[in-house]
Amino acid sequence: MRRNGKLIAGDIHAQIDRIRAIAQQEGLGQTCLERIEKAARVVPKMQATIEFVSRYVRQHVQQPDLTQPESYAVHAHLIPSYCLERVAATRSIREGTPLRALAECLRTPLCAPGGAA
Repeated sequence: MRRNGKLIAGDIHAQIDRIRAIAQQEGLGQTCLERIEKAARVVPKMQATIEFVSRYVRQHVQQPDLTQPESYAVHAHLIPSYCLERVAATRSIREGTPLRALAECLRTPLCAPGGAA
């Protein structure tokens, strides 16, 4: 599902709040709490980066004058499939195999008869 930087940042903040509450409940040390706060401070920069990359991708996908279904296929299937491939390349073969399989599942319908490709 396509999501924007604001939604993603909100989800990350919600998880950080949950982690913070658990850390305080469990009485974890000050160093741990400081690291949680450090992670929370990075989220706005992450949001800005996600929004920048989204705009950049949107501009480049619009350039070839793709139809609406083709544009959707690029955003919802093609780009995520290649992102999964890149993540899989950083994992062991066993850990990367399910990611590669998911990437292939995202691309396969694009090349099927009536697909966007």
